[in-house]
Amino acid sequence: FTEPTPGATSTQGRVVVRGRYASGTRVTAVTVVACRPSGPTTCKDYLLASSNGAFAKRWRGMPTRLAPDSVDGRTGWFSVVLTGLPSARLRVFAFGTDAVTPKGPSTQVDLVVKGAADPAYVSVLFGRANWVAAGGAGCTNRPKTARTLEQNAIDLAEHGLSGVAQVVTSRVDETEHLCPDNFALEASWRDLARLRDTYGWSLTSQTRTYPNLTTLSDEAVVAESSASLPIFTSHGHDRAWGSFAYPNNRQDERVQAIVMRYFGFGRVYSTLLNTRAESSVFPYPMRTLSVNGGRCRNPELSCYTMDVENDRMTTSPAAIARALKPGPGKWGVVQFYRIVEGVESSQGMSLAWDCSAANWQDRWTSQPELYCRSSLLEALALRNKSATAVDPAAMALAWGRRPWGR
Repeated sequence: FTEPTPGATSTQGRVVVRGRYASGTRVTAVTVVACRPSGPTTCKDYLLASSNGAFAKRWRGMPTRLAPDSVDGRTGWFSVVLTGLPSARLRVFAFGTDAVTPKGPSTQVDLVVKGAADPAYVSVLFGRANWVAAGGAGCTNRPKTARTLEQNAIDLAEHGLSGVAQVVTSRVDETEHLCPDNFALEASWRDLARLRDTYGWSLTSQTRTYPNLTTLSDEAVVAESSASLPIFTSHGHDRAWGSFAYPNNRQDERVQAIVMRYFGFGRVYSTLLNTRAESSVFPYPMRTLSVNGGRCRNPELSCYTMDVENDRMTTSPAAIARALKPGPGKWGVVQFYRIVEGVESSQGMSLAWDCSAANWQDRWTSQPELYCRSSLLEALALRNKSATAVDPAAMALAWGRRPWGR
């Protein structure tokens, strides 16, 4: 390591990790692990991702940026910036991977981190863990210009963000992509484990079977909400308690009172940011901007008046950016569904879009839950990069929201 130095103190919850690597063959990766130390060489909690400031008991590693300084790639520099960290003693390890050895000798440094006094927070959610947009009976129409959830994870990672997949557990197979509603293939548990381990994603619950909770008995509401949590933990996801997504936003005071015994926050659709004062009292709302596609915003084009369910119009990148630019003490949450790019089919078709226009106002999609990648990237480029990227469980812990049994 050249940074940080042993015993250093980093401020504002930010640590620059930088160092040199060398090997007898080309180095393909350098992985950094950050943890809270429990002994001279042992740890008790591990940092989930470089930008979310949250810790978990399971071992996690984070990729670094490599800058080779030899033609053969055997030597060079590695770097990663850790942000959003709370005040804590921190231990950082690094090890290299080359063409021969998957895990080389590690190096270690201990330091002290002082968190920002009143940080800003952001979360990026994806509804129902849709893996990729599709159409037709059995999802046989699978456009190549539809983005997978993992491709979205890569886009987020390049902007210093990790995501949160909201999961309907009955729709997730161990290894296969199910097609429950003929409009999307769902992620598998194998996919979701890869998102967790490679990109630092977390999962939250969106019920077991996606019913209208307001029509169910108290016992059935419990079966759909809290009874989903053991399913997550059995697959190695122990942070699903952070928030609960009411199916189709249908909720009432009775349902909220039951569900909030077990979950940190309840998702409600809103254009407002979250504050500690408002999210820490019943019904513990997690105000969330639901990002929609649909009609374009240019009244000179035919896409401005085309038929779209609920007459939805595409959300502007500026509106998304506002949610991703919260001030101190605020928490901005945005939710996407299925991301697409390029051009697919034509207006009037059930699965179609044109995301090719340079101006976001000229882009359209045939379904409200389809959104153009180009507009997503424009919004991400405008985000507040000093805001801490968190999952809802990390936010609950930061703001002292403890549901029953936590």
